[in-house]
Amino acid sequence: MDHLYIELVEAQVAINHHLKDQQIFDEKLASIENENKRLQSLRSEIEAKSKSEQSPSRVIEEFKKCVAFKMIIKNQIQEAHDHIYDVEVKALELECIEEGFIRGFLKGIHLVHRKPRAKAFGDSSSDSDGDEIESELQKTFALEDDTDIEIL
Repeated sequence: MDHLYIELVEAQVAINHHLKDQQIFDEKLASIENENKRLQSLRSEIEAKSKSEQSPSRVIEEFKKCVAFKMIIKNQIQEAHDHIYDVEVKALELECIEEGFIRGFLKGIHLVHRKPRAKAFGDSSSDSDGDEIESELQKTFALEDDTDIEIL
C-alpha cells in the first residue's frame, strides 16, 4: 500500500511539473501573440502611411523588421515546444524504466515459485548447482510474451 501511495505522490509531482511547464509555455505564447498583434497593427499603420507618403524605403525597412520579429517568434515557439517534448520524453523514459524493473521482478518471482514446485515433485535435475538457476533465469527473461507469467 505504501508503494502505491509513493507512486501516486510521484505521479502528482510529475503532473504538477508538467502543468507548470504548460503554464509557462502558454504565457510565453500569449505574450508572443500579443506582440505579434501589436506589430501587425503597427505594420498596417505604416502601410497606410506609406501609401499616402509613397516612401518605399521606409516600408521596406518596417517589413524587414516584421519578418525578423516573426522569425524570433518562430524560434521561441520552437524552443518552448522542444522543452515540453524533452520533459515528456524524460517522463516516459522513467515510466519505461519502472515498468521494465517490475516485469523483471515478476519474472524472478515466477522462477522462484516454479523451482520449489519442481523439487516437491521429485525433479532430480533441480538439485544441480547455480548454473541451472542462471540458465532458467535467462530462459525466463527471454520470454516474448509477458502475459504468460502467472504469479502464485
